Amino acid sequence: MIPLYEPNIMSKDINEVTKSLKAKNLSGASKTISDFEENFSEKYNFKYSLAINNGTSALHLGLLAIGIKKDDEVIIPSLTFIATANAVSYIGAKPVIVDVDPETYQISIEEINKNISKKTKAIIPVHLYGNCPDLKKIDKIAKRYNLKVLNDAAEALGTEYLNKSSGSYGDVATYSFYPNKIITTGEGGMLVTKSKQIYEKAKNLRGQGLSPGTNEYIHDALGYNYRMSALSASLGISQLKKVDNFLERKIDIFELYKKNFETKKIEFIKTEPNVKNSQWLTVVNLKNHKLNINDLRNYLFKEGIETKKVFYPIDRQKIYSRRNKCLNSFNLYRSSLCLPSFPDLSNNQVNFISNKIKSFLSY
Repeated sequence: MIPLYEPNIMSKDINEVTKSLKAKNLSGASKTISDFEENFSEKYNFKYSLAINNGTSALHLGLLAIGIKKDDEVIIPSLTFIATANAVSYIGAKPVIVDVDPETYQISIEEINKNISKKTKAIIPVHLYGNCPDLKKIDKIAKRYNLKVLNDAAEALGTEYLNKSSGSYGDVATYSFYPNKIITTGEGGMLVTKSKQIYEKAKNLRGQGLSPGTNEYIHDALGYNYRMSALSASLGISQLKKVDNFLERKIDIFELYKKNFETKKIEFIKTEPNVKNSQWLTVVNLKNHKLNINDLRNYLFKEGIETKKVFYPIDRQKIYSRRNKCLNSFNLYRSSLCLPSFPDLSNNQVNFISNKIKSFLSY
């Protein structure tokens, strides 16, 4: 079976983790954590980076650090993983779910403008599938209405907007290091910001609200146990050394898929000129073909190929459903398919997958 995604774990990664184990270097207070944070900041030119136990926790901390409170409204796209909405709900705030652009799959600028109210306090642009929206326009809207911006870049490590990391924009950004992401720490995430105030608040809340500068069990806030383990950080340090190779390979895989399908009326996520898409997953849109996407998935599975549909829209999830449906998000869900895109995927495997899809479309 060709998996949808498989992390690249080599002997150097294993050695780095083993080194931490042998040194009994395990806790979330280890220097390994700060080393990973510093390496991450240096690699992507972030002022502050804070290692977190997973991407969802990073979102939650980011929202708290920018001051989101109960009953505030936060605008999010419908086409995203449910963690984006859940992190808002954890605080007692309301996720205001808006539609996406049908070509880029990113949050619609027009829909953001239409859904701002007196209760709106923040926008969460999700950099979906390695792409990102027009961040300059979103920052302009935020400035006009005095809103905060938290960029959910879980899937977009290496993505650039105007030649800078897409996580550099807004007030804060978050990343995920789940095993199917660009790099992995097993479970893990990172919060990045240029604001010392946001960083210090997030750091305080990450460690149970422990008062800065003390180890005497004095806590000045209701905090959380959101620290990354030293073992995860040691894997992250090793993975970060290979990230450029991962990104280069993923772009090559995308380009090969694109070449293979150029005569088959298969569309890909549109990337705007100002964006360098990291191509986390190659997504194909088969709206020009009269088919049930599940039939294609089942056919490919029988041929030994794992695929996945794009995220089920948040506005249709039982716990978040509302009357005004986000039709673009739902149409993309019905017509789009994520293809195997991991760095160790060979060109022969890409061609095999492409040929199987073309065979199905020719029936």
